[in-house]
Parts: sequence; C-alpha cells; structure tokens
Amino acid sequence: MEWWQRIFNTPLYFELYETQDTELAKTQVAQLLLLLGVSPPSGILDVACGYGRHSIELARRGYAVTGLDLSDIQLQRAREKAAAAAVRVDWRQGDSRAMAFEGEFDAAINMFLSFGYFQTDEEHLAVLRGVARALRPGGRFLMDFWNREHEIRGFERWLVERTGEIFEVEEWEFDHVHGRLNWTNYVFFPDGRRESWTHSIRAYTVVELRELFERAGLRFDAVYGTLDGQPFTIDSPAAVLVATRP
Repeated sequence: MEWWQRIFNTPLYFELYETQDTELAKTQVAQLLLLLGVSPPSGILDVACGYGRHSIELARRGYAVTGLDLSDIQLQRAREKAAAAAVRVDWRQGDSRAMAFEGEFDAAINMFLSFGYFQTDEEHLAVLRGVARALRPGGRFLMDFWNREHEIRGFERWLVERTGEIFEVEEWEFDHVHGRLNWTNYVFFPDGRRESWTHSIRAYTVVELRELFERAGLRFDAVYGTLDGQPFTIDSPAAVLVATRP
C-alpha cells in the first residue's frame, strides 16, 4: 500500500484532525468562493474530498457538489456527516488519476495539500488533465497547495505539537534529488497508546505547477499567498493557484 492509502483508511485521522478541520472549512469555503467567482447552483467538483468538510459546506450554500475520493472510510464518514447536515452531495469513489467526468462542472477544487502524493510527474499531470476535462469551457479550478520556498526557508527537522493531551512529534526530511518533502508523525496519547505514519509529497514550485497546469490544458490565472486573496510572496504560508479551462 502507498503511504496515503494507509493514512486515510484509518479512523485515527478523524480522531486527530476532524474537529478542528471541520470548523476551519466554513471560513475556507467562503474565501475560495470569492476567488472562484461562482454562484449557486453552480456545479463544483471536490477532488480528493476526504470526509467532505468542504463539499458539505458548499452544499449548504446551495451548490451542486460532487466529492471524489479513493478512501471508502473517508467517504463513509462524508455520507454520515452530509446526512447529519441534511444536505445532498454526490459522493464518488475513484482514483483522481483516472477521472471520467466530461465537461460537467463550473468549478473544481483541490484542498488541504491533496496533490503531489504520487511518484511521477506524469501521474500528477493525469490528475490535472482529468480536472480540465471535468470542467465546462470557462470553468475555474482552485488548488490549495503549500509554498515550497516558505517550507524550505523555515525547514526544521523536528516539530512538536499538542492538541489537548495528545502530543504529536514530526520528523522532517527534504529530498532535494526528487524534490519531495518527507516526514513521519509520532503521536502519543494520554492512555499510553502510540501511533506513527509517514508522508511523502512532491514539493512543486509555483513555476512547476504552472507548467503542469498548461500541459493539462488549463490556463494559469493567478497565485495567492492565502485563501483570502493576499498577494503571494516568498514568505506566504500557502500557494493558492487559480486556473481556467479555456
């Protein structure tokens, strides 16, 4: 199994992140809608939707939402949360490298660093080509990625975080040959339980992403440093990219 299959197919993910991420999604959706410039009942595709926090918030606001993810555990939680919120989302289980949508959506989103998981540029290009095909002409695409320059300038091998009584230690490595940021999470619970897992994400620069977008058939429009539209600089905490299917 790939690292992302292991992480996202375990209930541990919900235990650690669900509460804080769900609350944050409300603000993020309001911000990304301003950048996309679409109004309800526009159709929106959420690529790598996870347990649906952005999809559900979009549906609450009147959008016709399709959420795509490979993890059945994530999608099952998404269905439960959508039912509790009394909203309808079209949940689809599938691989983002092999999307079969054809001109069905006014916009698409890829949130929370859900790109760069695969081993090759061609696999990542396949994702973007699938997004381009899924959009109607003039459809917009927003990707919430990290700012590689910011990550490298502030690189620290060890990071420690605390959520309540749970401690999380991260050990980081930058693979400069393959352009990947790799890290291992070690989590310590108050009952003595310990868990660990690894990540590996291709740390694309904005220039590299722009080239991939263009090869996929997307017109690169802008990059912002935050979801609320702040200018992008070397110190920006994120790279929020917006593109259009011509």
